[in-house]
Amino acid sequence: MIKKIRKLPKTIPWQTKLVLSGSTAIFLTFFLFSFLEYHSVSKWMLKREEFAVKRTLTDITTYYKERPDNSIENEIKNSNEFLRKMNDKDQLIRVYDHDGKILVSDKNGIFPVLEPSPVNVKRIEKISAEENDAIIARYPLKINHFQGTIEIVRELNSYKKMMEHLFMVMTLFGIAAIILSAISGIILAQQLLKPIRDLAGTMKKIKESGFQGRMNGYKQEDELTELSNLFNEMMDEIEKSFLQQKQFIEDASHELRTPASILEGHLSLLNRWGKKDPAILDESLEASLQEVLKLKSLIINLLELTRAENSRISHSQEFVNVPDFLYQLVKNFEMIHPEFQFKIRINNLYKPLVLPEQHLHQILIILLDNAIKYSGENKQILIIGEQNEHSTILAVEDFGIGIPPEHVSKVFNRFYRVDKARNRDNGGTGLGLSIAKRLIANNKGTISIESKVGAGTRVSINFPFVRVK
Repeated sequence: MIKKIRKLPKTIPWQTKLVLSGSTAIFLTFFLFSFLEYHSVSKWMLKREEFAVKRTLTDITTYYKERPDNSIENEIKNSNEFLRKMNDKDQLIRVYDHDGKILVSDKNGIFPVLEPSPVNVKRIEKISAEENDAIIARYPLKINHFQGTIEIVRELNSYKKMMEHLFMVMTLFGIAAIILSAISGIILAQQLLKPIRDLAGTMKKIKESGFQGRMNGYKQEDELTELSNLFNEMMDEIEKSFLQQKQFIEDASHELRTPASILEGHLSLLNRWGKKDPAILDESLEASLQEVLKLKSLIINLLELTRAENSRISHSQEFVNVPDFLYQLVKNFEMIHPEFQFKIRINNLYKPLVLPEQHLHQILIILLDNAIKYSGENKQILIIGEQNEHSTILAVEDFGIGIPPEHVSKVFNRFYRVDKARNRDNGGTGLGLSIAKRLIANNKGTISIESKVGAGTRVSINFPFVRVK
């Protein structure tokens, strides 16, 4: 039973929780206010009743003290008319001597039987008799040889009716406040939870029909609107990533199918009759080995692209001295490609680059490999390094065959080839520039291409200066 009670709040819908919490808060606030207000009014009314009684006592005492001293008792007995004028509704006034003998009395209402009680000091008290509340005030009257008591009994009927009326009004207002708070709580909860319901509905729609569903925009600028916008942005990224992965799989399958088919053809040839023919055996093995090397290169490039696209991989902060780096890189390429002439042009390279040296090495190797492949008969390659006020600019320029204008914007796509047959012969996979662009983007840089058919291509990289932590 206790476990069920503990689990109950978890099973209540959020709208009900909001309505209950809001109504409870309003009820407790109103109850506390009403409680304090009721008791404040009660005390104020009682003090007002007591003040009226005290004022009447003072007036009566003053009146008797102004009477002739030798006939004070007779004056008291003959003061009925005066007491009638002084009396109020629901009030009893009487005067008795020190023996408790009533000398004069006037009442305006029905009162319980009270025995006279002479006093020597002023006394005011509240009593309850026969389900009625009353204030009794007794004041000692001493004039020369006369000693008596003035007594006023004031029933609190007006006070009681007033407090009952106040209690009824507060109760009705409390009930109305609870009802209104519940209604407003329901409306408010619906408005607050509408984006969440829309979000749940959109997620369900996405689950059933795909990534096309999006949250509707809201005019108000609040946290839920921000959540909706963030959800839409996230879904845009997920859809984009999904489409990219789909395209990636299709392109990779297409690229892998060709070498796999070639391998299958040569192995079938060997299986049928190539084992006994040394010429066919050597040719098939050599062709198969070339295709395996292409497959290996493709797989390595795919892995590199995957690593490059994972921008969450953390790298230690490294400083690269660009001139030294470029000279060493060109020296290595001159050893591998002695038929090419590499030129370096450096202008104002005084700040080191803040990025992993491995990334810069991989980027420039990709650009230089492309420049070598498409240089044609002109075996010159220019490497440029310069800095301005805001960034470091590196460029690799060849003077070869160039890229047609309609292909320039597409060369960064995965597996894209301007001339697929020629690139496959050259050993290209169409992933190099995709890897380079991703590595540059991960390091807050940009890459651009300027090319003219028959005149050459210039690939420029721009790395803005970053604040060193």
